[in-house]
Amino acid sequence: MRRLILASAGAGKSRLLVGEAIEKANAGSSVLLLTYTENNQKELLKKICLENGCKPANITIKGWFTFLLEDMIRPYQRCIFPERIEGVNFNSKNPHKTSKGKNIPGTAERVYGEYNPIHYLKKGSNKVHTINIAKLASRIIKESKSKPIFRLAEIFDAIYIDEVQDLVGYDFEVLKAINKSTCEDFVCVGDFRQTVYATSIASKAPKNNAEKFQAFKDIGFQDEHLSVSWRCIQSICDFSDLVHAEEGHYLPTSSKVNEIPDKFSNHVGVFSVHSDDLTEYINKYNPVILRLNRSTQMEVCKDRSSFNFGEAKGLGFDRVLVISTEKHRKFISGDFAVFNDDKTEKARNTFYVAITRARYSIAFVYYGVETCSQVEQWIND
Repeated sequence: MRRLILASAGAGKSRLLVGEAIEKANAGSSVLLLTYTENNQKELLKKICLENGCKPANITIKGWFTFLLEDMIRPYQRCIFPERIEGVNFNSKNPHKTSKGKNIPGTAERVYGEYNPIHYLKKGSNKVHTINIAKLASRIIKESKSKPIFRLAEIFDAIYIDEVQDLVGYDFEVLKAINKSTCEDFVCVGDFRQTVYATSIASKAPKNNAEKFQAFKDIGFQDEHLSVSWRCIQSICDFSDLVHAEEGHYLPTSSKVNEIPDKFSNHVGVFSVHSDDLTEYINKYNPVILRLNRSTQMEVCKDRSSFNFGEAKGLGFDRVLVISTEKHRKFISGDFAVFNDDKTEKARNTFYVAITRARYSIAFVYYGVETCSQVEQWIND
């Protein structure tokens, strides 16, 4: 089966992955679990050990780059590059472009009809650039007549990819190739609303959520929805659903939080807090503070538990206070189209991430006389 599981924030997708992996492993199948971040690899291993007592020998956990290098590239790399590729060179920017965005001469993919090592490999180290690692994997799959895919199917019966929203560009060429393998199960799990990171600086589609959804559909994946939250109360789920409502890909999120501890029951839901009342609010409720970056409201955040929006991904807190951006304030005032003209989806997605970190209450700082019509206004009493 080829399944794309669309999970809400706090839906327990890792629990789902771990449960299915253990069940298949105990039935004798060989299972490969892939994910992008190192932290998530550790989290999957931890949950498997908690659930099963130990990691079964027939479950393999790898990072996406490690998988591409060890399973797609190295076994058949001689069809393109004869010398063993040593490892991975992580790119924070495109190494083949100048600071002004112009192509650097001599870095094209092919030179005189041959594959150009400089395009894929760092000079002097023979390490593959992360920006082109999936591209190289796709080229090797093609040049070797899909031998890496045949090899993969001989080793693993089931393949699961977590945090699939982080994949872009040539990653999807690899997904297409795996889809054609004889692996019994190929499952991708993620929440595209939480796309904050990406495996590379993609110039090739798919890059945005709409393109990724279409790509999965074209490959042949069947959508499944895990539209629940074990973290957030229903009012926070409802508010978070508004952020991507116009995209039309997601079902309403249903909260599975059935009880609220007494110590939090006096202040639950989604609020706005005027900047003049900020100190009083923080002292009364002691929320975790989420902000755009470390230079945002430094004095307020000093000596308090605070995270940048991207850093908070994967975490959950009882109470959250968001040092809101101008677009956040427009949104809570009813302007749901405020993110529509953005060049990327990062601002919209980090807003969703910030909202869905909160279990029982979330508040947004506002200034001046904004109406904040979509949330309850907190008044210091």
